[in-house]
Amino acid sequence: MSAFSALGMPLFLPLMLQELDAPLQSSWVGLLFILPTLMTAIAARFWGHFADTYGRKTSLLRAELGLAIGFLICGFSQSLWQLIIGLSIQGLFGGTMAASNAYLATSITDKNALKQVLNFTQFSARLALITAPIGLGFLVYHYEVLSLYRVLAILPLLAFLLSCWLKKDVVSAVNVVKKANTIELAKTAANTQVHRPIDIPTPTSNAYTETTSGKKVKSYKQEAHHSVQRITGATFFTNPYLFLSLLQFFLAFCMVATFPYFLPFAKTFGLSTSQIGQLYAMPHVIYLICQLLSGRLRIQMPTPSLTLGFAVLAVAALLHLSDYLALIWLARVLFGAGMFMCYQSLHAQMASTNQSKHSGKIFSRYDALSKWGGVLAGLSVTLFVPMFGLLFPFVISAVMAVIAMITIKMHQDYATSAKNHTYSKNI
Repeated sequence: MSAFSALGMPLFLPLMLQELDAPLQSSWVGLLFILPTLMTAIAARFWGHFADTYGRKTSLLRAELGLAIGFLICGFSQSLWQLIIGLSIQGLFGGTMAASNAYLATSITDKNALKQVLNFTQFSARLALITAPIGLGFLVYHYEVLSLYRVLAILPLLAFLLSCWLKKDVVSAVNVVKKANTIELAKTAANTQVHRPIDIPTPTSNAYTETTSGKKVKSYKQEAHHSVQRITGATFFTNPYLFLSLLQFFLAFCMVATFPYFLPFAKTFGLSTSQIGQLYAMPHVIYLICQLLSGRLRIQMPTPSLTLGFAVLAVAALLHLSDYLALIWLARVLFGAGMFMCYQSLHAQMASTNQSKHSGKIFSRYDALSKWGGVLAGLSVTLFVPMFGLLFPFVISAVMAVIAMITIKMHQDYATSAKNHTYSKNI
């Protein structure tokens, strides 16, 4: 429900600027388009810590309520700056995808089930990208675009009410450590009633109890520190969370780079508006079909499909350079297939490396890097398309896919060498 509004309305930003009598320069449209995404990327780290500290359900409710408030501010905007404030709040206090995934990762312990649920959340986003432009495109002919924000605010509010019925998730790891420390210190106070004239640590003495307690409390802190260090520290090749986050960045960049200028690109083939819409939606349709077929046939995508997925994305992007319309249709089909393979493999690896007690930080990092990929892709094509033409987005998308493949290869080589090194030491 939240994705329908958040992903559908930005397409009509030029009409919003017209209603506000604001300048229609392409730079304004581009900046407003990426503004919520940019704010979400900036706030992701904070909300990840918030989720792990106060609960993922609380964070999910916060995201849905923040999205609704942002929509309402946009809906009642009377000037460009009020619209900017509304879009900023939508990004800063939204982030429903990361909040939902963090809650699911906490509630679902089975890795295969978690992978399927993550696939379904991505399925809902692709479905929104298809249905929202059609549904909202019909409504804009009968109502003012900004007024639709007021109606669409009902969707995240309804999601908020439904989420109130969700089961509360477990206490965060930080709180568990604090609670354990408190209990241990309380036991220490209770056991220090026996006094001895000689200050020698014995199993019943105050000094011994404090020493033992201090060691246990220190061990709790060290355990929490090492657990967090596995997520936030370590080098790139030994940190699976950082590696998967970077791949999320590459995937988002590959996709978003092709979005902003697809309309003028497709017009060069003399297509009608409806045909352009079908061509634009084709990758998402292919993704939905593949997802439905894989669920029904229970097809398991192997991990190497991630490299294959980026390879298919690169080929699909380069096929857009063709002058033949038939090859453009083929490129859109392959682009959807590449998206499906990448997401299937990424979700499988996310599920296998998930730590439910840190799911807020983990999935906020995934979402943040994905958002930064979209932001940089949007800025890149906005800056360079005027200089290099309408084919530039597809070239840069293919280049980024190749860089992703190289990164995966380097990571695999490092893992293999580390494994062989460990084996040789054991021998």
